[in-house]
Amino acid sequence: MGRPNPNYKSNVLSDTIVGFVDGAAKLMFTGGLLAAVVGIAVLIWHVFGSGNADPQALAQALKYQDYFRQAALWGILAAGIGAAWLFWGEEVSGPILLIVGLALALSSWYLPLAIQGQGGELQGNAITYLSTAGYPAVLIGILMVLAAAIQATKIRLEQGAKAEQMKYGKGMKEEKDVRNQFLGKCWQLPYCRKFVRERCPIYHAKRTCWKERVGCMCEESVIKTAMENKVISKDMIAASKFIPKNTKLSPAAKAERCRQCVIYNEHQKHKYNLFLPITIMGIAASYIALRPVMADGIQSALRGVDGVYKTVTLNAVQTASDDSARATSIDGGAVPYNEIILFVLALVALAYAIKVLEFLIWKLKI
Repeated sequence: MGRPNPNYKSNVLSDTIVGFVDGAAKLMFTGGLLAAVVGIAVLIWHVFGSGNADPQALAQALKYQDYFRQAALWGILAAGIGAAWLFWGEEVSGPILLIVGLALALSSWYLPLAIQGQGGELQGNAITYLSTAGYPAVLIGILMVLAAAIQATKIRLEQGAKAEQMKYGKGMKEEKDVRNQFLGKCWQLPYCRKFVRERCPIYHAKRTCWKERVGCMCEESVIKTAMENKVISKDMIAASKFIPKNTKLSPAAKAERCRQCVIYNEHQKHKYNLFLPITIMGIAASYIALRPVMADGIQSALRGVDGVYKTVTLNAVQTASDDSARATSIDGGAVPYNEIILFVLALVALAYAIKVLEFLIWKLKI
């Protein structure tokens, strides 16, 4: 009978503590993010949407405004702490948190310009509260960025020290023959080893391994040929006769083998880098070309919804107001509702277009 592991209980306890902290961090991140979004959204509405409110509504909003201040402040703090634990070590987590925090912290500078210095106590308080809510995110973001920079510097120094200690024998030097031609063939991409390439029939036949369904990363005979130093004709037609044929695997199995190949995935990466900017420019061009028609359609739909709302709420009589003086409205303002909705829809379309592209490139491996 083996001896019991004396560290078993401590390992179980450690895993339990880490699991508990992970759960608490997820709860803090999710709950804090939800509270922050609600608080910030209401405070932003206080800045831009309360200009034409009656005094009674303003007084009621002032009464409950502090609740949304606390939701924004403590929500950002909780979400920041949760994000710091969950995404520690991620390169972009710290900068993203820092950018969000700065956008809120500096709102006391640019929001008064957006409302042209007009506004009462409700708007002034909202701007101050938004600025204050950004401070926790700025602090946590700076700490995460500094920690990531220190860790990266430490790794670089350690690897640099090890690299300095590497010694090669007399007359020996490091071989540098890494190819990475954009959308190149298999033998023009990284991970194709020079020793194997010079004895590879696919290379001399100027073909690709993913079309032949055999290659140096998946077929034993290709490596065996290279190790035996067999002479392969450099003539394309003659070399093609030396390409091995695997009759033991089905075409589906060979295709799946290609999908898992590091060289083929490098080729897929090149295709993704090609089609990603095309997708972004396509969505942008569609937005520019279809913007007038779609904006008018959204505006008509908003007018219809607004008419139904006023009918249901017995508020059919419209009060005279200058839409051009408001920050936003259905029929005017600095940025009308339909333009905001159309821009958001364009962003959603872009996100789903990128998801479709990733599905085609990385899942279906087309």
